[in-house]
This record gives sequence, C-alpha cells and structure tokens, in this order.
Amino acid sequence: MSEFNLIVIEFFLLLALFFFIFAFSIISSESITVFISIVLFFIFLIPFFQVLSEISLVVFNEGFEATLLNSIISYSKFIIIFIGIFLFVEMVYVSLFN
Repeated sequence: MSEFNLIVIEFFLLLALFFFIFAFSIISSESITVFISIVLFFIFLIPFFQVLSEISLVVFNEGFEATLLNSIISYSKFIIIFIGIFLFVEMVYVSLFN
C-alpha cells in the first residue's frame, strides 16, 4: 500500500469514529455520556486535522487531480463542525434540563 492509501484509510477511520461518537451521544441522554462524547470529540479533533493536512501535502507533492478529494475534505470539515456544535448544544441542554 502506498502512503496516500494509508492516509486516506486513516481519514475515513477517524471520520467513522466521529460518526460513532455522534450516534452514541444521540442515543444517550445522560450527562456523563455527553461529557465523555465531547471530550473524545476534542481529543480526536487534532489528529483529524493533521490527517487533512497530510492528505493535502501528499496530493500536492504527487500532483494528483484533487477536485473530488478537496470536495470530500471540505464537506468532512462541515460535518465535523456540525457534530461539534451539536455536542455542545446537547451538553448545554442536558446540563440545564437534567
């Protein structure tokens, strides 16, 4: 496997982890579970953006046509922002109305 394939697999694994955290937080309504979800979100946020920068670097060095990859990266950033906002709102909601 090439370096690019490994980085893309890592990207999709981290994205799947964020979806799992999101689904786990939606299913549960306990304050400790929501707090654990937001902590895990912040822990895995830095490696996610590091992988995004590595993908951009590898694509730039290899000279790939990256329109599809750039659109996937931009939409994944929007998804991550949505998940972060949702987790914050859920944390506030659970802490105020629990």
